[in-house]
Amino acid sequence: MRKKEVIWVVILLIVTGVYVRYFTHWFEKPAISISASLRPTRRHAGDLSVVFTLNHEYSLTSLKVLPLEGDKFNPDATPVWHLISDSNSMPLRAFRYGQPLRGMKPALKGVHPDELTPGTTYRLVLAAGDASGYKDFKMPVPDNQ
Repeated sequence: MRKKEVIWVVILLIVTGVYVRYFTHWFEKPAISISASLRPTRRHAGDLSVVFTLNHEYSLTSLKVLPLEGDKFNPDATPVWHLISDSNSMPLRAFRYGQPLRGMKPALKGVHPDELTPGTTYRLVLAAGDASGYKDFKMPVPDNQ
């Protein structure tokens, strides 16, 4: 090849590389989209539970619910609910706070999820292989308090 052809091939490769890097999602980690909603429980009138819905079915490898300190996230805070996968967790698209999930166990043996404190903001952090995501949610203060 002549010098001019080599230069055009190099320019073409550079433009292709820039396009792939900035205009495609080939090298991005997949994100889990999470929504949180409050639903009434059947146990007590007025009690609410938090239901989390995911954008796709995921086999979770890790689940943590951490209290936020004001508006600040502290990853070293003690989780109120922490599950890890012991083998292959069942693919799921929705679950309720504190619900036992098939294929997952508490990170610390014998530890159960804590009750959520009204008025406190929490962060749910999920991982499923390479995919991860988080969602902040707040437990409302009951009207009678």
